[in-house]
Amino acid sequence: MFKKMFSVVALFLVSTMLWSQRSITVEAKSYDVSDNLDLEAVAIAFGKANNLEEFEKMINDPQNPISNLDLNRDGYVDFLRVVEVVERGEHLILLQAVLDKDIYQDVATIIVEGKTNNNVKVTIVGDEYIYGRNYVIQPVYVIQPPIYTYFWSPYYRVYYS
Repeated sequence: MFKKMFSVVALFLVSTMLWSQRSITVEAKSYDVSDNLDLEAVAIAFGKANNLEEFEKMINDPQNPISNLDLNRDGYVDFLRVVEVVERGEHLILLQAVLDKDIYQDVATIIVEGKTNNNVKVTIVGDEYIYGRNYVIQPVYVIQPPIYTYFWSPYYRVYYS
């Protein structure tokens, strides 16, 4: 009895995973890779997120697709992982497309500069290979994004995807 129930559950899970993978297939809108990831939409998601884990989920959400990247051309949207490095009070957040096991392509870098006079500066730089030279966005948020509180919280820890 237990083996039958386990087999049914396992079959259901496998079929669900296969079905969900098929639902996120990619059809590139153009040959210009930069058209498939709008960094302005990334800036909006960054401003809405409470922390980097939530931000990573937002940019990879198939229900609200921000990314349509398929850099490895396997027919599926590439997962964008978020890697954070903190140097001299600056938070460098790398967006990397996962192309294969242990193979990543940098897509963009978000630079969050410290709290000088309560001013936080965010700069998003598109990878030169994908977006060309000097593709830079400096979003202006009317309301302070909740993610700022995350960076300067007493409980802050560097985020690992």
